[in-house]
Amino acid sequence: MIARQGDALQSHSSHSRAIAGGSGSVFIEEKPAARTGDAVNCGSVVIGGGSVNIG
Repeated sequence: MIARQGDALQSHSSHSRAIAGGSGSVFIEEKPAARTGDAVNCGSVVIGGGSVNIG
């Protein structure tokens, strides 16, 4: 699965969440590619697998 800055994530019970961070050099449909460790707008970070490396 590929995710981008601004893409929605599964909501917490009280609010929606979206990816807030992204790559400065890799873009998918003109949006920064999200990577493991990038920020989420609720204060969390993106969790992902290690089989694909970008940026």
